[in-house]
Amino acid sequence: MGKKKFLAIGILMLTGVAVEAQNGGEAVAIWNPTLPIRNSQAHKVQNAIRTTTSYNSASTALTVKFPATGGGKVEIYRNGAKVVSANAAAGATLCYTLRNYGRGNYTVIVSSRNTVVYCRSMNVK
Repeated sequence: MGKKKFLAIGILMLTGVAVEAQNGGEAVAIWNPTLPIRNSQAHKVQNAIRTTTSYNSASTALTVKFPATGGGKVEIYRNGAKVVSANAAAGATLCYTLRNYGRGNYTVIVSSRNTVVYCRSMNVK
């Protein structure tokens, strides 16, 4: 019998039903699912990282510009093997000509802090 009561209470709590008890004809809330959220518990959204990345397929030129507020990292893979791994300071501009690394399938990953801000695959013939 104890397991059944525990299960029933658990289901009520999960479904968000307010349970009330009678106290001399006056209803008293035992559990209220709408508790206020404190400011410390609210999820704070980080500012978007504004990198500018451009790729010219005719010249295979890749240009990555980082904002003045933060740098990042550029990684370039050709056919699954890493050919470039470069860190950039705040406000830096990095330029690469993919054709210089050979023909193949390339994957470019640009990250800032722990966030990937650009990821693209391209084929250089």
